[in-house]
Amino acid sequence: MCNDRLTRYVIDQTLELSPEFIKQNAEVIPLLFQVSLLSEVDVRVEKISDLFLNFIEHITSFDAALVYIWAPQNAWFCKGLQGEVPKSIENGDIFTFTVRDRAKPILISDVSETGLGAHELPIMFQSMIALPIYRDTKIIGCLELFRKTGPCFDMNDLVLIKHLLLGSENILQQVITPEADYDEALDIRTDVPQKHVLLDILNQYEELSKRLSFPLSVAIMEIEDRDKFGLYQHIPEGVRMLKSLPKMIQDGLRRYDKVIRYEELSFFVILPGCSSQDAITALHNATLNLGADLANNMTIGIATLPDEAQDAKGLINVAHQALSHAKKKGIHMARYSQTGAIKQTNISLELRMKKIINSGPHVEVLNDLLDLLRIQCQAEDISIRNEAPGSPVNWQGYDLGYIYHQGLPDDIYEWIVTYITPSWAVALGLDPDIRNWYLGLLTTASILSDLRAGYPMGYSIRVADQMFTLAKEMGKGEAQAAQWANSALAANIGYLGIPTSIFTKGEITPFDRKKISAHTFIGTKILQDVTVLNCDADLIMYHHENMDGSGYPRGLKGDDIPLSARAMRVIDTYNAITTPRLYRFQLNHQEALRELCAMSGKTLDPDIASLFVDIIGF
Repeated sequence: MCNDRLTRYVIDQTLELSPEFIKQNAEVIPLLFQVSLLSEVDVRVEKISDLFLNFIEHITSFDAALVYIWAPQNAWFCKGLQGEVPKSIENGDIFTFTVRDRAKPILISDVSETGLGAHELPIMFQSMIALPIYRDTKIIGCLELFRKTGPCFDMNDLVLIKHLLLGSENILQQVITPEADYDEALDIRTDVPQKHVLLDILNQYEELSKRLSFPLSVAIMEIEDRDKFGLYQHIPEGVRMLKSLPKMIQDGLRRYDKVIRYEELSFFVILPGCSSQDAITALHNATLNLGADLANNMTIGIATLPDEAQDAKGLINVAHQALSHAKKKGIHMARYSQTGAIKQTNISLELRMKKIINSGPHVEVLNDLLDLLRIQCQAEDISIRNEAPGSPVNWQGYDLGYIYHQGLPDDIYEWIVTYITPSWAVALGLDPDIRNWYLGLLTTASILSDLRAGYPMGYSIRVADQMFTLAKEMGKGEAQAAQWANSALAANIGYLGIPTSIFTKGEITPFDRKKISAHTFIGTKILQDVTVLNCDADLIMYHHENMDGSGYPRGLKGDDIPLSARAMRVIDTYNAITTPRLYRFQLNHQEALRELCAMSGKTLDPDIASLFVDIIGF
């Protein structure tokens, strides 16, 4: 509300630019008109303060400034407060309320004459002015300028600042008008460059993509020859055209696709659920809406998660590389996979594995699984064939067909053919037990995850065998022991969603460890719908929890950690420390057992650790 003590400081007289005034202030008057030229320049709401205050500094000096905007959205900005920010600054102050209530400016030449106490002032000052900010004829904000020393503000300052604000009305109209192209779901304007917030937006789409197991494609669309189409940033018609392009592109896409202006002459497109091939089709159709001439003047770089990137930041980077490749080759559109830069062993295999593990018996599914092995091993080919060439495969006297492989090490081939054969027999209808289909897939997937993480062949199979034995010694029945063993076999399947490059480093960084720790979530998601295997989700999710609460993913303690996960933690620890890794030496059997005893009660369940040591023996 208006403070009565400020009434006499409210300025009722007209603040006009008289000829005499213009003559006296000839040096700064041109600046009042320059601000109006900004009316066609893209600025963001958070830059309002810069817009006003940078110009004001050239017109009149001040030590501190406050800018309040209350319509159509609340916002405030400050400059020069130097640690004096008032606790309730977002609510305004007595000067703000007075300007709002009286719709007139305030001029205080000497604050000591006002009778206002220090507790009533937003900051300590000697003199100040406050002026209403208008949009059309409505007051939508307030500007307050303060001087702590030096000459006091006078009517001259009020006149200059008033007309600076009047000249800024057009830009305010564009910056905060609700009529601007605005995406309510993303809470951003789409017609102005938004590169600074794109990563935050894309992180949300990445999370959704991984949670729902669908691909996420993005594209950067860049205008090559702006002069050809009059898209000059400093000409109103060109600026309006650039602002309208996101909506024009959006009109050619699905309702839930997003088009955001990225930089001055480029646009970022988000295509949830689109493969890279689908993205090409969608973007081709969308650019046709722009007209052939403009469409042909655009270069597009496309990237897809998880096939070509691991996360949102990587997705933006590879989209840029795809765009650069298209420019160099002189082509209209390019995917990142066309650049030749992609390292297939670093591709996330999570979504493809989830699809495979949830598929019914079919030879094509097995070929999809073998293709993942081809990628991981960087082999030229490995596939099931009905006829030669290839190595013949038999199951219980039946000829199943041939496995052709080129560039695959023989030892890996022997492991693979051993464990994929039971699934192959089910796919051909020779074995009616559906459980053998899924168990064969799971075992083969465990070999793949071992290769991914740099473990020796059969690491997960050995862990599963030890888990079955330990479960029996813990008094579990045959069925539950088998469930725990199958779950132990699958415990590291989440590594398929993590880049191989992390595991091949000489030193693991904290950032790398955070990525590696995600494998428990990834593994749980891959297997959550495979009811036939009856995996213990607790074991897969929590097998890296520690008794003292220092583990992950939830930092559970003691008995809060599921029993199966505690058992798996003991077995996994023993096998991990006896396995050579690039970033540490392996321990021998005796050293490992002593290490288990040392970790007992801290990291490991003491009873289970003691039982396991008894089983494998000193």
